[in-house]
Amino acid sequence: MKEILALIEKKKQDIAQTQLIQFMQDKSIDPRQRLAWTPAFAPFAMMFKDFNRIVLYKEPADSKIQEMMNQHSREDAQHWSWFLKDMQLMGYDSPINYTDALKFLWGEETIKVRQMAYNLFGICTLEEDVLIKLAVAESVEAIGNVGLFEASQVAKELTEITKQHYPYFGPSHIVKETGHIQADMDSVENFIENIQLTEAQKEKAFTLIEKVFADFADSMNEMFTFAHKHAYDRPFTTMSSIDKSVAQI
Repeated sequence: MKEILALIEKKKQDIAQTQLIQFMQDKSIDPRQRLAWTPAFAPFAMMFKDFNRIVLYKEPADSKIQEMMNQHSREDAQHWSWFLKDMQLMGYDSPINYTDALKFLWGEETIKVRQMAYNLFGICTLEEDVLIKLAVAESVEAIGNVGLFEASQVAKELTEITKQHYPYFGPSHIVKETGHIQADMDSVENFIENIQLTEAQKEKAFTLIEKVFADFADSMNEMFTFAHKHAYDRPFTTMSSIDKSVAQI
């Protein structure tokens, strides 16, 4: 798996250069606005529990790697509740009717985020080779490590303003996101690195890793656009609509 992890590390550096990451690093912007993209992340954040429970988890486990995957997926499947708490703390429980919420979650502004989630299911649902699933899971964890680290830095600033702790986007989450799947052993990375793959497995893993990173990059670009179109305190109204309403006053 050394070649697999090397490719993931390379692609991870590419993710660190995306506009969304750079946007979150810009301290000249209000930290609340730098996290204004988070409502658009909801389709993935909520789907991820199903991805872990339905796709990655397998019982009974038939290998050490599947046991590791099960342990990891049980942990990751719980994080959706932290996301809901953050949405509440950020003020996104402001009145919005159910049908409007559905229109937003399945609307044009979140289509890349949904596509990213759908593609993860498509890649792994019928995949029988746990090593291929492992390569995909490692890719997702690497991306999460980059994104959640930057979000946690912004959340620290937000905590200074609100005096609130943010369990999903705050520092307590990134502590659990090492960039690798989580399991009870001394060195997960060392164990994974020494797994031997056939040439066919490597080729397939390389292809899927490229796909996963491309989908996440597309979704991050979409969320960057969302943050530029929506004020943090009016997430379901575009900036252009706000400007028009102000001009009419």
